[in-house]
Amino acid sequence: MDIREYFAAWRTYWVTVALCALLAVGAAAGASALSSPTYVATARLFISTTGAGSISDAYQGSLFSTGRVASYAGLAVGKQVAERAIDELGLTISPEEVMSRVTATAVTGSVLLDVTVTDTDPVSARDLANSIASQTSQLVQELETSKTGGTPSATATVAGVADLPAAPSTPRWGRNLVFGLFGGLVLGLAAAVGRSALDSTVRTDDDIEAAAGVPVLGIIPRQKKSSAESLLVGPAYPATAEAFREIRTVILASKTTTPHRTIVIAAPAAGTGSTTVATGLSVVLAETGRSVALVDADFRGGKIPTLFGMGPGRGLSELLSGKASLDDVVVPTDLDNLSIIGTGAAKESSSALFGRVTMTEMVKQLHEYFEFVVIDAPPVMCSADAAVLAGVADGVLLVAQLGSTTSGDLRHSVGKLGLSGVHVLGCVGNSHRRRR
Repeated sequence: MDIREYFAAWRTYWVTVALCALLAVGAAAGASALSSPTYVATARLFISTTGAGSISDAYQGSLFSTGRVASYAGLAVGKQVAERAIDELGLTISPEEVMSRVTATAVTGSVLLDVTVTDTDPVSARDLANSIASQTSQLVQELETSKTGGTPSATATVAGVADLPAAPSTPRWGRNLVFGLFGGLVLGLAAAVGRSALDSTVRTDDDIEAAAGVPVLGIIPRQKKSSAESLLVGPAYPATAEAFREIRTVILASKTTTPHRTIVIAAPAAGTGSTTVATGLSVVLAETGRSVALVDADFRGGKIPTLFGMGPGRGLSELLSGKASLDDVVVPTDLDNLSIIGTGAAKESSSALFGRVTMTEMVKQLHEYFEFVVIDAPPVMCSADAAVLAGVADGVLLVAQLGSTTSGDLRHSVGKLGLSGVHVLGCVGNSHRRRR
């Protein structure tokens, strides 16, 4: 994947990214809320030598003290100091527990030693830090004093007592939330890329063309309502009308030996928008003054008469079964040059009706009165009806719904339609979300 594909994945699955970030921030907030607050108190010891009579002695004493700091840090966190602090404060905890709360750190480049205590109670943290510092000072004095008595060679003086902590050191809400947000965003971005890699739905015209192997004739913008006249009338849908006009231009301008006068509109699955495309294309063809017959051949879900505000009546099934004539089923619409044929009340299977020679004869009769015949076919993946209907057409337009139709369904549909020997004119992308 190149950088453009990464950005496309993040833009497509931005909800996943946002959800991961929110969940991570929530988890960080929950962990912070559930964790017990801890307080930190620090006392400071000053390490010095005694008996410096000259500048040279003082310098040597400073080097001696610096070397002693690390050793005294070990004493401060040791068991003997912990036992003394327990006795001084009257605690009921073990020396090991005291040792786990204490850290001693030598200040780099100095003779200072910081004794830090972490506790869930601020008073306990302060008192224990001061006690550890005091007991360390006493133990150093004992160890640095000769058995014969006299002045100790080094001392550890309490230079700074621990104060009562004003606020807990943990949990650190700000840091935890920032880390949670950052981690959630990283996880969300990775999840979006993963979903994009596994997602086989077509989302752009390039995706459609790569999957179907035929050119994309146009992309239909998303509509708020399904109405035949809304495709052209009113300022709310100028982009939709223009998209259908572009498709019409491509079809009329194509130079083939056989004019594309009978066009089947098919889609891999139901709800993909073949009826929208069939209706819109018929309207813009009629707009040029050419006579158009729009045939609803989807017996399972046909709704073209409803789109034009017409009720049920005799239609294609009665015509093909010989129960009605062409004049009985062709219904003019309020739009000039456009008539429709509904599905009618089919009692036989659609395959039985479409498989008869009368389907070809019907198209021939329609072309005696209409220059173009547009047929809205059933879904390709659901039955063989679309392939049968394609056999009587000059070309097929395959409709793909962006963000829903998969590349596999498109490839399978093109192959299935190809069995009829008809030319797939191209694809139309439906329900494209316009950017503001």
